[in-house]
Amino acid sequence: MKKMKFITITLLFTILLVGCGEKGALIEKDFYVQINEEAQTPEGNSNYVYVVDGYDKDGNEKVITFFVEKPFEKGTIIRVPRSLEGYTGDPEVMNVDELPNNIKEKFNQS
Repeated sequence: MKKMKFITITLLFTILLVGCGEKGALIEKDFYVQINEEAQTPEGNSNYVYVVDGYDKDGNEKVITFFVEKPFEKGTIIRVPRSLEGYTGDPEVMNVDELPNNIKEKFNQS
């Protein structure tokens, strides 16, 4: 009987662990944004918040919200990974040359 309880608890724990671990793997797509305004700093929060228009590799537009510890300079182009559940991965600075060809014209390159 104790062995059956142990197996059941172990199985439930494993299922829970695997289920939580897959959240990071559910990357929907990357969005590309250009910083054209100052970051917001919510009261009592040490992070900076950006709410900007972003584009996926197909040129579809979407409002993207993400947090960073240090603000970006105006004009910086960022890749922001997004998951199906809205989780935003770590933003990554990009060069214009690294952007998908069909969205390069969406960004001010001056």
